[in-house]
Amino acid sequence: MKEILIYIENFFNKIIDFDYIWFLINIWDFITLEWFLKFIIVYFFVIWISIIIWVTRDIINRTNNIFFQIISILIVLFWTPLWVVIYLLIRPSKTLFEKYYEEASLEEVIDDVWENKKALLDEDLKCHYCFYPIKKEYKFCPNCRKKLKEECIWCWRELKPEWKICPFCWKDQENKVEKILSKKEDKKSKKIDKQKK
Repeated sequence: MKEILIYIENFFNKIIDFDYIWFLINIWDFITLEWFLKFIIVYFFVIWISIIIWVTRDIINRTNNIFFQIISILIVLFWTPLWVVIYLLIRPSKTLFEKYYEEASLEEVIDDVWENKKALLDEDLKCHYCFYPIKKEYKFCPNCRKKLKEECIWCWRELKPEWKICPFCWKDQENKVEKILSKKEDKKSKKIDKQKK
């Protein structure tokens, strides 16, 4: 144990006793062109490996497509780190987590809007004439006694009184009496035709 303490003490003494001023003054004597080139090459490879690791982690977080993941990693692996610019252009803009939370929040908003719309439709039904609160199934207003719904003379579906055409069968609703009479006449003529045969 004493040997370890002595070793640590000697190490710190060397650090403290080191002549830093002399080192800084003479540092240019130690740096040669060869040393500088070696440093640049090592630095380049360290950066390159760091970019490969970053691209790998980033693309895994952005897509589940294995083919796209491999292509993205190979672009940076086999070409210089300058190709990371190409990767930044082709990568998906959002991570999988961002897409998931965006979709989840969008579904929540849609659900809220739908619930609000249903509540408005159920609560805010009023007579078109007197604005008395009514229910959806009412055919007449209990307050002003006006007709709230009509029936199409062709398909018998419910219509609003102000509609001039049926949205279901696309038949004109004006001149109802004439149409009803013509419809009855058509039925009579068909019966007569059948009787003649």
